[in-house]
Amino acid sequence: MKKKQSGFTLIEMLVVIGIIGILAAVLFGGYRYAVRSARKAKAVEAVSNAKDALEMLFQRSEGWPRALFSSTKEGKFRVMDAKVAKTLFKHGLLGVDCKKTGDQGTLDDYKLRGVDRFGIADPWAQDVLKRDKNGKATLSTSVPSGGTIQNHLIYFAVDEDDDGFVTEAEGAPAKKVRAKAIAWCAGEDGVLGLNGNGAEALKARADNVYSWQRGQEDR
Repeated sequence: MKKKQSGFTLIEMLVVIGIIGILAAVLFGGYRYAVRSARKAKAVEAVSNAKDALEMLFQRSEGWPRALFSSTKEGKFRVMDAKVAKTLFKHGLLGVDCKKTGDQGTLDDYKLRGVDRFGIADPWAQDVLKRDKNGKATLSTSVPSGGTIQNHLIYFAVDEDDDGFVTEAEGAPAKKVRAKAIAWCAGEDGVLGLNGNGAEALKARADNVYSWQRGQEDR
C-alpha cells in the first residue's frame, strides 16, 4: 500500500503566491499614500511657517527689506531664493542653516548650507538635498516627483502698499488675499498650473499648497 504524499500542489502554491502578491500591493499602496500624505502635511506647515516668518520680518525690519524685491522670479512670482533665505537668517527667522563668513554688511557675508543652500525649499526638494551628500545638486537638479529644485522653492508675495491685502499686482496667485504676506508651493509635481482651465492645469492647481484659506481670498 502506497503512503499518501503530503505537500502543496502547484495550484495551491500559485494561489498562495497570488494572495501574497495582492497583500504586498495593498501594503505598498498604503505605504505610498502615507508617505505622500506626510509630505503634503509638511508642505502645509512649510508655507505657513514661511508666511509667519515674512510677517515677523516686516515687524523686525520696520518695513519690507529690499532683498525681498530683488529676489529671483519664477515667471511673475517671487521665490524664497538665496537672498530671501539669507535675509531671514540675519533676522533670526525660520531656522535657516547659514553661516556668517564676512563683515562687509552685505548678503555676500553669509553662506547658506544644508537643505537651505538654494533658498527655502518645499519637502520634496528637501528630500533630494538631504540625499545630496557630496553637494553636487544645482537648481536644475530633478526632483523624482516632478520638476526641479528651482520649481520646488517656496513662492511668496507681500502687502507692499500696507492696505491689509496682498493683491494680484503684488504677485499673488489670486486677485486679493486678506493678509500681510502669503506663501505657497507647487506641490508634489512641481507645477503651479495657474494659467488655463484645461485638465492638466486643474490637476496641477489641485496639487498646490497655500498658506491662506478660501475665506481670505477674493477672486
